[in-house]
Amino acid sequence: MESKQVNPPDPNYSCAERILGVYPQRQDGLFFQRIRILGGRISWVQWRKVIEICGRYSQGSAIHITTRQDIELHNIAGADIKVVQDELASAGLITKGAGGDGIRNITVCTGCNPELADIFDIAKFVNDYVAALSLNLPRKFKISFSGCIQNCAKPWINDIGFVLQQDGFFTVIGGGSLGPRPAAGILLYKDIAPKDILPLCLAALELFEKEGDRENRNRARLRHLREKIGNEKFKTEIAVRFARIKSSQKWPDVSLKTNSHNIKLLHKLQLPNGNINIKDAEILSDVAEEQKAEIRINLEQGIELYGLKNFPLPDSLAKLKNLPVIICCPGNSSCSKGLTNTWALADEIRKYLSGIDTRKLRINISGCPNGCGQSSAANIGLIGMRRIREGRSDECYRIVTGGHNGTDDCLAKGVDVIFSEDTATLVGDLLSSPTQ
Repeated sequence: MESKQVNPPDPNYSCAERILGVYPQRQDGLFFQRIRILGGRISWVQWRKVIEICGRYSQGSAIHITTRQDIELHNIAGADIKVVQDELASAGLITKGAGGDGIRNITVCTGCNPELADIFDIAKFVNDYVAALSLNLPRKFKISFSGCIQNCAKPWINDIGFVLQQDGFFTVIGGGSLGPRPAAGILLYKDIAPKDILPLCLAALELFEKEGDRENRNRARLRHLREKIGNEKFKTEIAVRFARIKSSQKWPDVSLKTNSHNIKLLHKLQLPNGNINIKDAEILSDVAEEQKAEIRINLEQGIELYGLKNFPLPDSLAKLKNLPVIICCPGNSSCSKGLTNTWALADEIRKYLSGIDTRKLRINISGCPNGCGQSSAANIGLIGMRRIREGRSDECYRIVTGGHNGTDDCLAKGVDVIFSEDTATLVGDLLSSPTQ
């Protein structure tokens, strides 16, 4: 099913709107508003405010969760954007930096290893500091924090990623990104102390701001600078700036917060296509308030509930607990660059996988070669394209496999290009292959 498109959105849409998380949809006069949820931590009060705004301004569409722990509200009329932003701000919900050429939402793994420290406070410290800076970056800049050696926050596909070690120090990965020509990052440091994280972030940002490409947006990410000057010079440039910034003042001695072993993961809900309808979102809010549970958005378009004591879920939420992890961007349902109907394909694959144990498998679908669904790093990745068949343009997908989801430097490699109607069958064949 093709999405209706009256007129293409203005290609010169204001950078100021983008930095506030507002993007034009392919439907004429409609926009989506992205909301930064730092580390995916959102209170039930804020969650309820999102529901309220979505119900009033999103024309019946669902709440959408992204791979960077953001929330998106779709189908908003242009005249309503300002009031939506004002209402979000009244609940402490941030839109600045949710898009555009700036520091995007800082991602944090949700707490998979209770034996290690809680790193959310460090992420918040960095976020609060850099949010006050006046930066003029060439393009977006992504920071992640993993609180475990499983690297759940995907450091290898971020501009800079920090991984907590057993000894309380951090491994640092830098210079990775995806897009049409993806590349994993490289190891920058081992054994970085918590208090040195902010100066190191500032060093990377300074290098990017001063030396990033401002002429060619397709070569404007930090990793493109790394590729241009070479890995060793890249590390040296960061190291020189890091040493200078670190010695320029006395930085706060940031301490790691000990995890509460009483608070544990109670329920993990996988949202089909990253969407949750208003009714189920309201039920989730009521349950979280009643049970005093924490709502955390993970990095795989899911929602996790943490608390002290387990409790049963209502049926409409319980059915979301055992779904396969199929991550996908909105595709041509709303995105002006979307070439394929990603949500329809994800629904088809989800049905195809019914009854199959896919707990360790990640299938990522992107509606165009920009790869917003992180397909290039997936176990099985599908990247939307179009090809001429019998005189007409038809949807197809480039299939890639073997990626480790950004947890190391292993990206997916190409397998084939096939038309959309054959994709679910091929995914099934790949799952039955001895190499999977």
